[in-house]
Amino acid sequence: QPSPAPIPLSSVENYNEPLTKDENIYQSNEPYPSKCYQYNIGVGINEKFEHVTYVTLHWYPIQYIPAQNIINIAENADITVTYTNPESTPFPQKTTYDMVIIAPSIFSNALQPLIDHKNSYSIETILKTTKDIYSEYKDKGFDKAEQIKYFIKDAIEQYNIKYVLLAGGLKSTIYAKARDNTNIGASGWHIPVRYSNIDENGDEGFPSDLYYADIYKEGGVFENWDSDGDGILAEWPDDISDLIPDVALGRLAFSDLKEVQEVVDKIITYETTSYGSDWFKKMIVISGDGFLDQFDLNIQWDTNGYPDGAYTIKAQSFNPEGEQGPVDAINITLDKTVPSQVTFNHDDHLNPILQNGYPAPPIAEIISVSEGNILGNTDVNYEPNEGQAYCNSLFWYANVSYNDGVLIIRGKSYDPKPYGNLSNIHVWVENNQGEVVFSDWRNNTPMYYEGEWVTGEKSVNGRGGALYYMPEEFDTNILWTSNGKFNGPDSVISSFSEGYGFAYFSGHGSPGVWQDQKPGIPGNRGHATVEGLWVSNLRSYPPFISKQPIWPMKELSNNGKLPIVVVGGCHNSLFTVSTITSAINYFTIILGRNNQMWTYTLVVPQCWSWYLVQLPNTGAIASIGNTGLGWGWEGEFCTVGAGDGWISSEFFKQYGEHYGQEGYQTLGQVYQETLTSYVNTFKDFTLPECWWYPDLGWDAIDAQSVEQWPLLGDPSLQIGGYPR
Repeated sequence: QPSPAPIPLSSVENYNEPLTKDENIYQSNEPYPSKCYQYNIGVGINEKFEHVTYVTLHWYPIQYIPAQNIINIAENADITVTYTNPESTPFPQKTTYDMVIIAPSIFSNALQPLIDHKNSYSIETILKTTKDIYSEYKDKGFDKAEQIKYFIKDAIEQYNIKYVLLAGGLKSTIYAKARDNTNIGASGWHIPVRYSNIDENGDEGFPSDLYYADIYKEGGVFENWDSDGDGILAEWPDDISDLIPDVALGRLAFSDLKEVQEVVDKIITYETTSYGSDWFKKMIVISGDGFLDQFDLNIQWDTNGYPDGAYTIKAQSFNPEGEQGPVDAINITLDKTVPSQVTFNHDDHLNPILQNGYPAPPIAEIISVSEGNILGNTDVNYEPNEGQAYCNSLFWYANVSYNDGVLIIRGKSYDPKPYGNLSNIHVWVENNQGEVVFSDWRNNTPMYYEGEWVTGEKSVNGRGGALYYMPEEFDTNILWTSNGKFNGPDSVISSFSEGYGFAYFSGHGSPGVWQDQKPGIPGNRGHATVEGLWVSNLRSYPPFISKQPIWPMKELSNNGKLPIVVVGGCHNSLFTVSTITSAINYFTIILGRNNQMWTYTLVVPQCWSWYLVQLPNTGAIASIGNTGLGWGWEGEFCTVGAGDGWISSEFFKQYGEHYGQEGYQTLGQVYQETLTSYVNTFKDFTLPECWWYPDLGWDAIDAQSVEQWPLLGDPSLQIGGYPR
């Protein structure tokens, strides 16, 4: 069975990468992996903000020769690394400034209180205006974004800066031009945004602030993200970039002076009043079931030889603790004198026992045959689409198959409670006398509620969720669909409003929405989706206001108790949206001119992550999420597989494992160490000839995962505030 691969945290209906087994590989005499080791060289900064070269070696002591069914195991390895010291270093011995704020001139006065505050806490800070940069670097760099990047390089080499704060976003929340050409958005921006040109599953490029932080590549050479020299940056696979940050960089995506003043006030208040507060040592996680990772039950009932008549197909699930769930019963007719009628059926959302909420007893759901169907003398085959059976294109758990008199009984078995990842299902058939004429079992059938594992306190396959790594002294509030505590917007708003030091959302998103699904995704996504936290309830069609309140985030009341928020999902941090561009998104799609706002029919003035930060007094002190499609791993690989779940939970791993250590008190330090860890873990980890198609090792998904993950916040932020 091939291993699964990451899929987008959105509809997979247009995801054309089936999970297949390449039989040619299994007949090969070539060893896998073909090499016993791989390595990657990258340059960046370590936990002490020292500029270093990373050499990451992946050694494969086991090689498999498929055709011969031979496994070769190495007993030991000698590793030699040769390094030549540079003749000189461009970095000064003494730090002149710790942070530079880059901003348009109109924000200068409003930013001065922040500069004064930082300097008073020995974060030596200066302001550099975009006007000055464009003037001084007019003969260097091919566009404004590269001119800013050259300035950051010079600031590192002249001042030894650690932090860069980009103070500016779109010029308007009503309408602003998000993208001028394939590489840049500048005319509509206070601070230009660099676009990555990775084009994966519909993302025609996405904003990437990592560009500004990734200054050097191997040998200390300037990293321009255009290794093939064609003038189109960050293409895949044409451009090979370093992607390890050389400075801790964040963006405060201000659109106007009011936002500058309010967010500056939030930062100063947070750093001067939070220390020692009980609310800080609390963390809230909110999640549910990311993917429907049901494996094919493939229970085959050969009806040949059975007399025509009425039969009942029944199924019942049990969990490892012996708890049994309700029986799912489907009444059918066996009549070989007439054509067959066999239809798809996915209606576990109607199961009465689930109407009482969660957690709930084990659920069995027969999908591949429906009430009143006829098993006749003709074959029937049907493959439901993603709108009917989510992830069926990957797991084939819901296909209707009746051929030559053999009915394949397919469906679902799951235990809808926290960590209810295993269940046994019994399927049997009774005749009209109540006699059992067929019986079969599938034991230990797995189903993982991915977001809950990624956020949770347990580990699977050697890697834990976020809470697994957080310090023991932190109290936790777990809002999951499986424990019944995450059941709609009100549950999120009321719990979030209590105040926390950290908040972690892991699920599905868009620029204006975060939400997730009930365990087992009963009835498919349309019935299983649980709304979480939304920016707006405005629509681009009548009656325009879908429900109250119009601005749900404004209902948050965590005054002064501001968490650092990490959000997993698609496009939650797509800070290119504005009111008009979001309102017309759906119409641009149907006209074939998609403006790539990903808001569909929602009207969103600012993206989810930034809206949460810019709220005065409430919301978040900083947020981290995806500007593009988030990619997650289905099933038991959810904590170890590349993409969204790994990088977002790694933030808490970096914080928790280094809690109390010098250098890990600032947000930018933990953030950049997370990016560095991702690159050093996954680059060249899986070889390109891997037969777990379509996962091809370090690929566009990996590059996108780090490029699209901006910090919308102050990188020099003292986590938990300064001692008073």
